[in-house]
Amino acid sequence: MRKVDTTRFGEIMVSLQELLTLPFGLIGFPDYKEFVLLDHEDESPFRWLQSLDDPAIAFVVMDPYVFKPDYDIDLSAQEKQSLELTKVEDALALVILTLPEDWRETTANIKAPLIFNRRTRKGRQIILNDPLLTTRFPIAAAFQRLSILIRILRPHYNT
Repeated sequence: MRKVDTTRFGEIMVSLQELLTLPFGLIGFPDYKEFVLLDHEDESPFRWLQSLDDPAIAFVVMDPYVFKPDYDIDLSAQEKQSLELTKVEDALALVILTLPEDWRETTANIKAPLIFNRRTRKGRQIILNDPLLTTRFPIAAAFQRLSILIRILRPHYNT
């Protein structure tokens, strides 16, 4: 177990089995390579990707299929090999959300998802070639009711 004192969540204990590694870091954050995925709250589609390299860095992430069931991640053979992905069910896809001042304008970066191998716990941020994908996909419209976002995000927005 590893004790990490985070800015947002206070002291957390992280086991080696929970550790996620991004050997190449994230776009804009190449030096941050170790993370842990934390639940936002029960039954919430939102999660936190907490950096273990910098306790002040945490990204709100979610499964893109929650708001975009037709989302298609087409990985190249080289990307699959670098992630050691041999089975689709071993892949975990997450997208980083942007929370603007007006939480109803929350967007997801579906152009550059995070792909993790559930077995090895290693991942990469992949830039997809599809020109129709965007770094600012509005997710509020994808939810049937805005009340889901209100209930989940509003209490934590100013944290």
